[in-house]
Amino acid sequence: MSKTVAKEKTIKVTPPTGKFDFIGKFKNLSQEDKIGLGLLLILTFITVSIRSNFYNIPFERDEGAYSYYGKLLLEGKIPYKDFYEQKFPGLFYFYAFIVNFFGDTVAGMHKGFMWVNIITMIFIYFTSRNLFSAFAGVVSAATFVFVSMTPSLSGFTVQGEHAVIFFASLGFLFYSLARLSGSWKYYLLMGLGLGAAFMTKTSGIFFVAAGGITIITDFFFTKGKKDFKELFKTAFIYGGGAAFVVATMFFIIYMKGAFGDMIFWTYEIPKKYVAKIPWEQGKQYFEYSYLAITNDYKLFWRHAFVALVACLFAKAVELRTKVFAFVLIAFSSATIFPGFYFYGHYWIQLLPALSILSGLTYFSIMSIAKDTLNIKSPNLKYAYLGLFGILVFMHSDKLKNYYFHPNYEQVMRSVYGGNPFPEAMEISNYINRIAKPEDQLVVMGSEPQIYFYTKKKCPSRHAYFAAIVDNVPEHKVWQREFVADVEKAKPKYFIFFNHQISLFIQPNTDQYVFQWANKYIQEGYKMIGIVDMIEGQRANYVFDESAQRYQPKSQTYVMIFERKS
Repeated sequence: MSKTVAKEKTIKVTPPTGKFDFIGKFKNLSQEDKIGLGLLLILTFITVSIRSNFYNIPFERDEGAYSYYGKLLLEGKIPYKDFYEQKFPGLFYFYAFIVNFFGDTVAGMHKGFMWVNIITMIFIYFTSRNLFSAFAGVVSAATFVFVSMTPSLSGFTVQGEHAVIFFASLGFLFYSLARLSGSWKYYLLMGLGLGAAFMTKTSGIFFVAAGGITIITDFFFTKGKKDFKELFKTAFIYGGGAAFVVATMFFIIYMKGAFGDMIFWTYEIPKKYVAKIPWEQGKQYFEYSYLAITNDYKLFWRHAFVALVACLFAKAVELRTKVFAFVLIAFSSATIFPGFYFYGHYWIQLLPALSILSGLTYFSIMSIAKDTLNIKSPNLKYAYLGLFGILVFMHSDKLKNYYFHPNYEQVMRSVYGGNPFPEAMEISNYINRIAKPEDQLVVMGSEPQIYFYTKKKCPSRHAYFAAIVDNVPEHKVWQREFVADVEKAKPKYFIFFNHQISLFIQPNTDQYVFQWANKYIQEGYKMIGIVDMIEGQRANYVFDESAQRYQPKSQTYVMIFERKS
């Protein structure tokens, strides 16, 4: 197989020259490789210039929860027992890594994820470079830099999907290296990378499937004698790599005594979650998300999808590469479908495929120009790259206010509507001004980011309040557990979100926790703050004694209480 691969690489329009891999060991670089690396460095600078402007933007609830759980893990808490989420444990360990190295602050988390995005971009560059050419790698990397910042795609956030594509891109980089060398070790590493994507978020299973199918299609669509023993060996090595990651994560949780709890939260509960939205309603969500996400980024999406047509007519694109392109986009698209919610951050998982397709578009058009249209000018590739660069500059100039002078509240409102995410940060800032380090607080509302902002722990494992008002049989028990935990802790501060989306009360759920809260707050607390979320206006913040006399003008507001002396 390795001899066949090496022979077929010589038909590339702009074949990579020299030995060159992602860890920087290279020699005899071509002029195109040198230019490509220079442009990659510029794209890194652009990424830092843009993403550093978002260091202090407020979290939405999911990224706040994951950051909080990562911190708890570092403190020795046990996943699925002391805290929980409908995700595999890789997610918690990834966030724990970021918290550990970049700090338990909003700015620290955003800085950490900025480097996650930069490294992901580098993975994508070298994947396209190895499969196509250095300039194709530049086009892929540029596509990733800008599309990954799409606001409606939650590009500026520290969402878990950024971690998923970090590992998925690493896996596909190893695939490209396996294509170059035919070495079994890269298939093993490919399995490890894609297995890690699966252990970070369940939808990562589609990347694992894409990798497995690609190995099979490569075997059948590569010219030369077929050795089925080689296919079985490669598939076994790849599958072993993915299985090793899964087994390691499961073993860690098993040793912590939480294996049964993990199965409950990652399998039993998601079964109910994915069955809630009918397809007709989901289709409307899809159309809304697609239009919002692609609106200002049509250049990149259209350019990428040209590859699916252009590659069919490009002689220099191997058949297995054409098949890989279709497999990659098909299985990447599948990651956004579970449950038919089509949340914006789900679409982050499409970015590696979109970026690689963008590089394939460049490579296919160069092939058609040379082999079909007989255009031999060596300057054509520079003209293409220059034109693409001009279009990217025009795009960034159009969105310069968003990229370089973002108004945090406007960005959050445009993406998340009336969700109380800016308000949660302002409330936390107030708590940080008045609270002592030993003071505890509890939040009734699905805003776990407050615990991360204030560096305070929820007195209960139910930091994500929506779970205890969800229509699942266990929710009644969870409500009473939450109440018992709060009464035992006697938190000094009690924050109540009178906000429909934040409370997220499902039909036919027990009202016990609200009946208890009314009595508990009335008997033991006094109001020290109210945040009146008046529709179409900036929220009105009233703190200290004035809060007790304030009458909210909206039906949506947040109340902050302090325990009576």
